Amino acid sequence: MMAALALQLTTAGLAAVRAASGTSETVISQLGLSSAPFVSAPTLLALPGEFKRLAIEGGTAASQTVIHLTAYDETSEVWNATGFGLYLDDGTLFATYSAQETVLSKAGLAFALLAFDIALSAEVVDQIAFGAATFVWPPATQGTRGIARIATDEEAAAQEDAQTIITPRTLGQRLGDLANSISQTLTSYASRSLRVTGGGLVSGGGDLSQDRQLSVSEASAAQVTEGTSSNTVVTPRRLGPITMLLQQNGFIRFFGFQIAWGRFTATPNAVTAVQFAEAFPTACFSAVVSGVVNSNGGSQDNPPATIASTITASGFSVFSADDEYDVTCYIAVGH
Repeated sequence: MMAALALQLTTAGLAAVRAASGTSETVISQLGLSSAPFVSAPTLLALPGEFKRLAIEGGTAASQTVIHLTAYDETSEVWNATGFGLYLDDGTLFATYSAQETVLSKAGLAFALLAFDIALSAEVVDQIAFGAATFVWPPATQGTRGIARIATDEEAAAQEDAQTIITPRTLGQRLGDLANSISQTLTSYASRSLRVTGGGLVSGGGDLSQDRQLSVSEASAAQVTEGTSSNTVVTPRRLGPITMLLQQNGFIRFFGFQIAWGRFTATPNAVTAVQFAEAFPTACFSAVVSGVVNSNGGSQDNPPATIASTITASGFSVFSADDEYDVTCYIAVGH
């Protein structure tokens, strides 16, 4: 089966198709044959070098731009055509094709059945009639019944041809080969003594005769505190939650432990109460304040000191025997 021949529509032929409307039909009725190569131009009104004209016996549309035509020549004439033209029933030259070599031919003792596919240069197939077909031989497509070639074993194996068809026998062979290949691969793996085993922090595993599970153990709170386990992992659940306030007066709390810090101004010769930025959930163990330097840079003899008995989860108090206001820092720990 040869590929569809690409025809050049003539201006007159295209105008005739576009002018058809309602019940009127544009009918391709005749095939003109030419033995003289020519230029297929849209301005042609007659087929150059035409030596014979045949009636179109039938046709069908294979797609929006491809038609399949059938014509007969029952004479004893011998001819070779390098080009041809299609004529409408009113004599208008509809389309032409020309080549340097023979595209259609007939022997003297032969009855010529001309069945060929034509690709048009515009989507006009829906507007064309072909008459009653006594025999048509269109190419098979996904939307049109027709003639198709059976793929060879090599073409089936290559899996590249989208035009030929595959038989049940060839398909069965291809599927059988695929099944055998899969079976051999699985057998090859099954014959190996494959194992998967854990290492380091991972435990579990075994041979692959059945499903295996690998796991990593989480350290307990006690193991995290003891710091002796070497085959467990510390998860965020064991360390957290971690909360913090990273400011001048702030805190950080992790694993149940809290550190608080800040600054305050101690009142001269008096007790000053200090509040933590974040109270300790349970208790504050200790709060330490810094020594101070007065405004003129001299050392103070009576810097603010923590009153231990006042330490609570929310704060503490200091007493300053200094005669000036003292800016003081503190650090406190607890849980």
